[in-house]
Amino acid sequence: MQKPTLSGLQDYKVLDTEEEWILYHNNFSVCSRKARVCIDELNIKAQLKHVHIMETKDCENLTKKFLKINPLATVPVLLHFGMPIYESHEQITYLENYSSKKLSQSETVSHWVKKGSLIGEPDKNLEKYAGNCISIFTVPLFVSMLQNISIFKYIKYLFKHPDRFRASKFLAFKILAYRVFKKGSPIFKIIKSASNNLNNHFKELDDHLEGKSWIDGDNFSLADVTWMVLFHRLSEVFLLDHFFEDKNNLKSYFDRLKKRDSYQTALLNYESDEIRIGKLNLEFELDNNKNLNQYYEAIKS
Repeated sequence: MQKPTLSGLQDYKVLDTEEEWILYHNNFSVCSRKARVCIDELNIKAQLKHVHIMETKDCENLTKKFLKINPLATVPVLLHFGMPIYESHEQITYLENYSSKKLSQSETVSHWVKKGSLIGEPDKNLEKYAGNCISIFTVPLFVSMLQNISIFKYIKYLFKHPDRFRASKFLAFKILAYRVFKKGSPIFKIIKSASNNLNNHFKELDDHLEGKSWIDGDNFSLADVTWMVLFHRLSEVFLLDHFFEDKNNLKSYFDRLKKRDSYQTALLNYESDEIRIGKLNLEFELDNNKNLNQYYEAIKS
């Protein structure tokens, strides 16, 4: 049975508020990061409300209050005068349409925003969306962060989350830990496809950036917002150098992205203790865990 989806602006209110913009977000969520960067780049005054998800300590996304905001229990959710907009690629486009500040807009921008988005199930359409590929490579950091969460919180997560498959998958990550990366495991089997497809996406972007400062030439756009957060996530899982190998345009491009004020204010300033500890755990396990080491070697082979 196909899972329900919520996308774009809805025609109802989920919150009675006079605030024009409210963003329910999470520090670790890539899609939340995209929305935060966009808000900063457009100089939009928005109220940001952090929602803890399992990876970052707790299950605030499963409270009755948040499930009213989003019955699918995912972040981010953008509210415009209390009306919800779902899916980050829809949110950033909506924000720009209502902003007094306009970034570069073109068919090129739309193409690269979509290609860099996470659309549908993460393990599907890897050849279409780099965001889906990135989600596959986020799993080692997920597992590292989940090791610091009490097993008792998973009971609540398992029984209250509207997506039971997602809940059971996270429980497996907690119980099996780095054994989920053992050769022959479901996650191990998909990484070659994710790796090949991400290399293709990056090669296409590297070629496209020849002679350009930004994806749309000299003009910064939502496409650059989209790819900024993807590169940042790859750096967190220690794979950026691998995927940037022989892609000098991408290296220079990311250096320019990191100099944007929004990279500091919307990404680096939101790195929580849970993320920092997760990265330290992952770095340690990369040197000491056979299953994880083989997984990374398979990505790079």
